[in-house]
Amino acid sequence: MGSRPLKNDIGFTLLELLIIASIIAIIAALAIPQLLNARRSAWENRCKLTLRAIGSAELAYFDATIENTYGTFEAMLSTQLVQPGYSRSSLIDNYSIMLWDVDPPTMTFGGLPAYDSSFTIIAIPRSQRNKLRTFGICDDQTLRVFVGRMENFENTFGLKDPKRWEPLR
Repeated sequence: MGSRPLKNDIGFTLLELLIIASIIAIIAALAIPQLLNARRSAWENRCKLTLRAIGSAELAYFDATIENTYGTFEAMLSTQLVQPGYSRSSLIDNYSIMLWDVDPPTMTFGGLPAYDSSFTIIAIPRSQRNKLRTFGICDDQTLRVFVGRMENFENTFGLKDPKRWEPLR
């Protein structure tokens, strides 16, 4: 008489399934922060590239105008150096243009400018949840990053002199 096997060999045991689930959980715990850092880095790189492009568009506007001044956001839209349909909050993904300041040259009595026109553009993250950094560009075409706490942004030299921010290469 043949004996019937007592154990069913089809499938996995509960212990084997728990070990596989724990291995997958460990791999996910190691991989998810790296993926979030890569996404944050991609957003920051897109912001930096867009600010550099805006700086180049400002130079093109400066060369195209007789007054030798830089353009405001509205002036850049009217000359189509910035594509129509964009606003300050939609120009850069996950960022808002907080400041787009243009200083026209001051004229002296002789009609010569006392100093050149200048511009400052600052992009701030829409949410601090992603831990994105704040970037700015000025008329010297150097991209800079604000180092410090965002709570101190208004109180420190944040808006007063972005040329004192940390330059990026």
